[in-house]
Amino acid sequence: MPEIASIVTTDAEIDAAIEQARLCEKFDRRVVRASYFSGTDSLVLLLENSVTLTVPRRLLQGLANGNPHDLNQIEILGRGTGLYWPALDVAHLVSGLLAGVYGSAKWMEHLEVESEANRISA
Repeated sequence: MPEIASIVTTDAEIDAAIEQARLCEKFDRRVVRASYFSGTDSLVLLLENSVTLTVPRRLLQGLANGNPHDLNQIEILGRGTGLYWPALDVAHLVSGLLAGVYGSAKWMEHLEVESEANRISA
């Protein structure tokens, strides 16, 4: 039977990690409003710093089969760090969207292949 590893974290290490998280938190961008616009078929995010981000729905994993009503039912999670579409059971991290990550690694690979195919056919 394999030996069970024991990891000990000290109170000082935990306190240091909490402090580091507090320092980095001021640089996190959070969503204050999220909407789906059917006219442009896009998700529009308003960030707390007044920046607006627009993401085409086709890029977002899990939203392809949503109807406009379901797509506009967006819950903002974690004080603006996440988005959740309950009718579709789909969630995305805001930090991922801001970094251009629109789904899993497999999804991102699919988008890359699709983009390359579009370039070749153009």
